[in-house]
Amino acid sequence: MVAWLVVLQGIANVMEVVTFIQFIEEEAIQSASLGVFLAIKAKSYKGASLGITLLRGQLIPHLKDINDVVGWMAPYSK
Repeated sequence: MVAWLVVLQGIANVMEVVTFIQFIEEEAIQSASLGVFLAIKAKSYKGASLGITLLRGQLIPHLKDINDVVGWMAPYSK
């Protein structure tokens, strides 16, 4: 295989990995959001508060950090 073709394949692989990481992070945010919704529906306000704390304190900032650092490598998610 031509050397530049190997390099292009490597770049494409990195782009796919970054996109997959963003996807998994987004799924975690959706799952936590559903948990908050269900907790509120069940009148478990402590559970909802814990879910919101998780979203605001860890999940959303973590995805923002990922996007700020390597998001430019994932054109599929634009």
